[in-house]
Amino acid sequence: MNNERGIALLIVLTVVTLLTIAVIEFTYAVQLDQHRARNSINQLQAQLLARSGINIVESFLAQDQDPIFDAFTEEWWMNLGVFCEGLELSPSVRLRCDVEDESGKINLNLTRTLRQSAAAAQQGQQARTKDMFLRDALRQLFEAYEIDVQIPDRLEEYWSQETEPDAQGRIPGVEPLHSIEEFAAKFAVPTEKLPRLRRVLTAQPTSILGWININSAPAEVLYAVLAADGKDSEVVSEVMDRQRDEERVFRSKGAISEVLGDMEADKRAAMSQIFDVRSSLYRLQASALTNVDPTGLTPGGIGQTLSVLVQRRSGRQSTGRSNTNQPNASGGEQEITWTFRLLDWQREGGARLFRAGLDNQLNPSEDEQKRDTSLQ
Repeated sequence: MNNERGIALLIVLTVVTLLTIAVIEFTYAVQLDQHRARNSINQLQAQLLARSGINIVESFLAQDQDPIFDAFTEEWWMNLGVFCEGLELSPSVRLRCDVEDESGKINLNLTRTLRQSAAAAQQGQQARTKDMFLRDALRQLFEAYEIDVQIPDRLEEYWSQETEPDAQGRIPGVEPLHSIEEFAAKFAVPTEKLPRLRRVLTAQPTSILGWININSAPAEVLYAVLAADGKDSEVVSEVMDRQRDEERVFRSKGAISEVLGDMEADKRAAMSQIFDVRSSLYRLQASALTNVDPTGLTPGGIGQTLSVLVQRRSGRQSTGRSNTNQPNASGGEQEITWTFRLLDWQREGGARLFRAGLDNQLNPSEDEQKRDTSLQ
């Protein structure tokens, strides 16, 4: 115990060990900070790139030169699909963009219970109204998607509930639904069903979206609305054929009436109110990936997805050039102009548009049109 030989060596080894631990810890902290800084830069690049993708989609959306109707066969829509599909930036950076026609979906707020007309009430008739057909369509969809088919009945009760009078003694109406998420929360729709429902349902003010665009409605919506009673499935086939035919696409409500001609009177009347040929709401989407392995050996990257809901309105301005097809008062050409009103935007991590199995709304394939045949 009294022998102190070698104590200096022990002290040196202890100091070296402590210094080694400190250096390793410092090196790890520096590397971690570098990774964080690099990821932050990549994340910011992905976010800015996704915003650029939204601007790209909006620029194509503004190229529409026919405000009378909107369809998959329009030049701007087809050009957008080609542009986004072949978009190349760099080996380590990727971008995809997409547009969904929100007007082709069933607006849940259109299921609000309507009053019978005075003439029908006097005659004791119980003619079905468009809200009834839309609730039947929801039942058809929910049955196919394995969701509680009693929800449409509860939705009817929701619209019919009594509300408390306000400070002026007036009884306000029931608040409309503001989102699919709110609808799911109120009526206990399973969360895992939401991605599929978002493709066919929306929740927008009826003053903005009071119809379904028959030219852009997915096959599920067409079958659910037009053939929920098990009839008129041939009408759906005719509509789907015309959706992809540039020469036969629906250009007016009169063209819709021609297809609905053989339906029962009340159903035909309701469908003529439900369907239109115009679109006013679009959801613009863009996904960006940065820090991608150019060799493709290592999957992944830093992803960012932006989703923007816009309302598009049309206008005209004179270019001063003569055009016999679209004359104005001064004899010049009238150029279509568009204004966009931002209604909602969402940001999410990950590059959703790059996931396998994405439903491409830009140019749906024949297989996509024929899926979910249980709706027929």
